[in-house]
Amino acid sequence: MDKIRTGIYVSGDVLAECDDYCTKQDISRSELIEQALKLFLATRTIYTKSNVLVPELAECIAQASDEGITKISKGLFRYAVEVEMLIAILAGVFEVSKNELKDIRREAVNNVRRTRGKINLDDLITRNFDEGIADDE
Repeated sequence: MDKIRTGIYVSGDVLAECDDYCTKQDISRSELIEQALKLFLATRTIYTKSNVLVPELAECIAQASDEGITKISKGLFRYAVEVEMLIAILAGVFEVSKNELKDIRREAVNNVRRTRGKINLDDLITRNFDEGIADDE
């Protein structure tokens, strides 16, 4: 692409700031001005076409959001099915009073809050095993 030489008038402080930037970025003044003009023109194009771009962008964001929500919902449903199965199995094996169930729920809520949902099954088993030994003593 052929380059055209042209002259421009710029205030001294803007030129000094440009030269400082060019030195730090190791680019020429011409490269900086060309990049700045391209950015300005692109920004103007986006601004003038924003009545088309903004609704299209909003629609794309909404669609991506809906897809993400659908995936999360399906995952939560599968998870809930597995939890329901575990609860049914455990309820068939253990007899737990309503008060014991309240205590277990309170402890579970506190553990999830404390660990921010990063519960380690090994830690739970070890803790419950240690508590069982302490209760036996």
